Amino acid sequence: MGKIKNILVPLDGSVSSKKGFNLAITLAKSLDSKITAINVIRFSNDFQFPVSSEIKKIHAKNAEKIISDAQNIAKKEKIPFVGKIAKGANIGGEIIKFSRNKKIDLIIIGSRGPYPGSETFLGSVANYVLHKTNIPITIIK
Repeated sequence: MGKIKNILVPLDGSVSSKKGFNLAITLAKSLDSKITAINVIRFSNDFQFPVSSEIKKIHAKNAEKIISDAQNIAKKEKIPFVGKIAKGANIGGEIIKFSRNKKIDLIIIGSRGPYPGSETFLGSVANYVLHKTNIPITIIK
């Protein structure tokens, strides 16, 4: 593995994604790296019920806050930061696609999402990214 210059951290507001971001801060400081954070808003046409525009607005506002909070922390720590909000039916797929297009050297991802149902599995998004990427990955509990 070459020098780590760009660390991708998927952020969803969960405890484990926040822990992942904290690890990325520590690594970025010691490696003189940049942090790229992504929040993927899941909007799919395959839901049984349509998603209202109000719910979409709530999700978008939440994503903006998550990225903004991370940006403020990175700025305080004097770490270069890029934030991205994406939309897609497959959160893991969006993370993979983004990482391939942005020359990411390391992915740090939380093991569980923010919703209680995600505790049933090894975080389905983390599991998907783990098995679909060829980029080094660290999963945080």
